[in-house]
Parts: sequence; structure tokens; C-alpha cells
Amino acid sequence: MATATRFDMDKTTPAGLGSVWQPAAAFVRVFVGFAGRQGWIATGLVAAGAVLDGVGLLLLIPILDSVVTRAGGASRISTTLDAIGLHTAFSRLIALLGAFVLLAVVRALVQFARDIALAKLQSTFVEYQRNQVMRAVAAASWSRIVGLRHARITNLLTTEVSRVAGSAQFLIQASVAAAMLVVQAALALTLAPVLALATTALVLIGGGAVFLAQGKIRDIGAGMVHGNAALMGSANGFLSGLKAAAAQNTQNEFIAEFESIQASLRETGLSFQRRQANSRRVFAIGSGFAAASVVLIGFATNVPPAVLITLVLVFARMSGPAILIQQAAQNFFFALPSFEALQAFQSELAAERATTPAPVLPPPGAIAARDLVYRYATGGGIGDASLTIESGSFVGIVGPSGAGKTTLIDVLIGLTEPQSGTLSVGGMVLDAAGRAGWREGVAYVPQEGFLFHDTVRRNLAWGNRAPDEAAMWDALEFVGADALVRRMPDGIDTIVGERGALLSGGERQRLALARAILRRPRLLVLDEAMNAIDAGSETLLLGRIAALEPRPTILMISHRAESMATCDQVIRVEGGVVAG
Repeated sequence: MATATRFDMDKTTPAGLGSVWQPAAAFVRVFVGFAGRQGWIATGLVAAGAVLDGVGLLLLIPILDSVVTRAGGASRISTTLDAIGLHTAFSRLIALLGAFVLLAVVRALVQFARDIALAKLQSTFVEYQRNQVMRAVAAASWSRIVGLRHARITNLLTTEVSRVAGSAQFLIQASVAAAMLVVQAALALTLAPVLALATTALVLIGGGAVFLAQGKIRDIGAGMVHGNAALMGSANGFLSGLKAAAAQNTQNEFIAEFESIQASLRETGLSFQRRQANSRRVFAIGSGFAAASVVLIGFATNVPPAVLITLVLVFARMSGPAILIQQAAQNFFFALPSFEALQAFQSELAAERATTPAPVLPPPGAIAARDLVYRYATGGGIGDASLTIESGSFVGIVGPSGAGKTTLIDVLIGLTEPQSGTLSVGGMVLDAAGRAGWREGVAYVPQEGFLFHDTVRRNLAWGNRAPDEAAMWDALEFVGADALVRRMPDGIDTIVGERGALLSGGERQRLALARAILRRPRLLVLDEAMNAIDAGSETLLLGRIAALEPRPTILMISHRAESMATCDQVIRVEGGVVAG
């Protein structure tokens, strides 16, 4: 299987974005805009930590001077200490060391607060990004949602959001390091301006060379995004088709594709690691030469020993933030395509976003469809459908697979806007607000009987207005699932497994039906909702549903001929033509 082709299919970063700095600026703009007051607090703590660190280094000069000369000289600090009664070198040293320790304690507390603030900022930003993706999906039109690949969404919500978290972390680290570097550079300029300027110039030249290479690193990161999407798609395909693959001994085809994608991802990751390692090597060699130059020039220009020692320490301390900025920049641009993929996905859905006005509830009455048309690009759907469904009637919908039954249901419940024609309820033609209001009274039970990986209680409560436990047990008894739930280890608080995996298909469908009954809907839709339940039990259940008082309008899709016996009306759909 051609992995390269799969990569092309799964591209999620938009082409032609221009310079690498455009998406980088977009990331910074989004991050700063999100940070708000929380960001200003973090910025203040970063600045305070950097200043305190610089003051601590500055205090080393009088401390070293006191140790070396055992007098303290005639500096401004020694004059101040003399004025407060500290006349001896020892007393001055004790005072200076005390100030140094106190400063270290304050600096440690500020840095602790800074780290917590930055960690909170990063985690909430990641949470915000994940929520934005989910909101984009929820706001999209149903016709757009059904065309989305689940593997793509899963990859964005997990792998790519995690890489965006990395980008935020590296941006924060670089900001902290830059603040430290600015304070230390200012301190070096104060101590030895010429020497500091020369060293700073070398650092800026080296830093500029590093930043010019970020475009290539971003391209490598884009390869990781494509590879991650392909890997997730391959894994989902394997798990979805596992039973069929095992039955036919064709697992090896899935495994070969999976291994090929992983190999490509490994090579992409190694390419990035080689670039990082090479940068560290060059920086380490350059730092060694710079340190030697500082000592040599300082000695040749007769810089005082205490100042020279402090200056060497300052430059040594500057190398840490400098290399951190370098590494953070590389990691930031490597993970930047993940942010681009999230933004592209949201923009893509926003272009077809469904409007969600305030719901307007339709009045009681019949559902009337007039000349409804909804056709897919592939040719399926329905055309010129006209029908009337009286309020409280039980309507069966039959027809071969692919005939348009589900499309008809989607239009009748207001999930899909018809391309032409009108849909009315109680005489009110449904616009966007009317369709939203109509869906407030719909209970939809699909064939899969969707359940959360949670308790029976939580699954029954989902989509309902806080039903009490007695109502839950009544609904369970209604669908014939009360004895099943009572046998469970924790009763109604038993976890049913992912998608109800710990239950049989029929048991899942009974719980999904109980949840729909709890909703007390105006319109109950049963879309092959009982095909995993035996025919006798289904007949019993349909009789109970038909006897509901007050009875909702019921639409039922079923391939069982005997199921239609309970219906007041049967509509046949074939080739997109609706008759009944």
C-alpha cells in the first residue's frame, strides 16, 4: 500500500500560507488574546523573577570584593553599610550574605508563583483549543458533519492538541529565558559596556542564523502532522475492520501499512532531532570560545577581579537562557503546523457553519411536507416528497437500503434543511429557528444504541431534564430492562463500558429506548432501533409504545415486515421517491 498517497489524502495543514512567520504571528496573537489578565499576571511574575535574579548577581560584586580585599573598598554599597554601623569587613560580609540569602528566598517564591501561573496558562490554553475544535464540529451543518473523518477529528483532539500544548510551553519558556537574558545583558553592560556589546553582537548574529532556519523545521513539523493523521486513520481502520480481517486472515495488510507510516514518522522525528543536536553542538563550541574571550579581554583591559569574576558568571548564566531560546524556538516551529491544522479545520467548518438562532417551538399539529428535495452530490437523497403525518400517529417507513429513508427522516426532524420545498408543523413553516425548536421535542433512537462509557444512570440522564431515579426505573421497566439493571453489580450505577461494550446489542438498544422515553418527546424516531431485539420482544415493545398516553408522533424505520403491523400509516421510499 502506498504510504505517500495516504499522506497526501490526510493533509491537514493549509497550503500556500506564505512565510513561516505568518502562522507564528497568528499563534502568538491567539495565545496573547486568550491570556488576557492571566497573561499580564504571568508576565509580571516573569519580569520580577528576572530582575531579582539580576540583583542577586549584582550583589556578588561587593560580596566577592569583601572576601578578596577583606575591606569592602569605598563603593556606594560599603558607604551605605558604614552609615548603618557596619564598619568591619566581617560585619559587612555577614550583612551582604544575609541580604543575598533573603533575596534568594524571595526569588524562589516569585519563581514558584511564576511557574504555577505559566502552567495554568498553558493548560487552560490547551483546553480552550480542544473546546474550539468541538464547538466548530457542533456548530457545523449536519450535511458537513457526516462527511468528516472521525480519525481526523480524533487526531486533532489528541495528538495535534498535545503538540499545540508543546508550542505554548516552548513559547512560554522562550519568553522567560528572554526576560532573564535581557536583565543579564543589562547587568553586563553596566559592568563592562564594550566587552558586553561585543559579546551581545556575537550572540545576536548566532541567534539570527538559527531563526533563519525555522522554515525548514516547520516543514518537518508539517510532515509529522500528515503522518499522525495517516497513523490515526490506519489504526481506526484496523480496529473497525478487525473482525473481518481476522476472519479472512488479512490482518497483515493493515499491519504493513501501520508499520510503514510509523517508519516515516520515525524518520521525520529523527530529522528534527539531528537538527537540534547539531544546533546544540555549534552553540556549545561557540560558548566555549566566547567564555575564553571574555576572560582574556577582561584580563588585558585590567577589569577588577571581583567585577571580572561576576562578569564571567553573568555570561555563563546568559548561555543557559540563550540555548533555551534556541531550543524552544526550534520546538515551537516544529509543532507550529499542529496549530495550523487546528485553525484550518475550524476555518473549513466555519465556511459552512449552521446558524443556530433562538429556538421557536412549533404549535401542536400535523407534520406537513410539500415538494421537499434534498439531493447529495452522489445522486442519493429524496426528491419532490409531499406527505402529511398527523400528530400522535405511528408511521412506518420502509424501502430498500440507500432508497432515501434516512434522508427523509433527517429532513422531517429538522436536522437537514431541504434544498427546496417546505416543512411545517402545526401549520407553522419551519425556518432555522423553527427547526431548532422542533428538535427540542425530538427523541432519536439509532440502530447502534449509543451509550457513554459511564453508568446506566448517567446514560439515562443524558439529553433529559434531570429525571429522578423513580422515573428512570419506570422507563427501564417500560422497555423490559429493569431486571437486567437490577442484576448488574452496582445496579443503576454500573458502568456499561465504552459504547456499552459490556452489554449485548439488544440490551444496548433497550437502554437507548428507555432514555428516549424519559425525554417525553413530541416526536419519537426509531431508526432500526430494535433490530437486535428478537421479533417477539419487539412486538411487545411496539405495543407498549403505541399505547403511550399521550402518545408522541412516532416515525419508525424497520426492515421487519411484522413491525409495520403496529403502524397507523406506512410510507414507502424507493429511489428517492416517497409514497404513502
